[in-house]
Amino acid sequence: AESVTGKEYQAVVETAYYYFNGAANGDQKLLSKAFDQDFGDVKMISVSKETGKEVIRTVPLKEFSGYFNKATQDKWEANILSVDIVDDKMAMVKLDFHTPKTHYIDYLVMYKRQNEWRIINKTFVANKKQ
Repeated sequence: AESVTGKEYQAVVETAYYYFNGAANGDQKLLSKAFDQDFGDVKMISVSKETGKEVIRTVPLKEFSGYFNKATQDKWEANILSVDIVDDKMAMVKLDFHTPKTHYIDYLVMYKRQNEWRIINKTFVANKKQ
């Protein structure tokens, strides 16, 4: 017999990889399986051109998905560092994500809604590689 927790864990991990593979391959269908495009958003730190100060921008996941419109030619790698599931309804995934130019750490918050896990918030830091 399979445990419910094991199934939920696998579904959460699968959702995180839908995001990663969708982004790497410019696959909008995979991204729509990963992101809650009705309610989700991305939070990112950027530097304001006007003030030169750091600000936190919020971008709807539907818009963010559109940034990935073609497959990358580079090698991208991702590893899940941790998964925390609460009441089989909410999850937090910490994703370590490398491209040739940038190292990302993503926190992906997910809700299980209508029996599907979807990312509702992606918050990350990006560090340029030397």
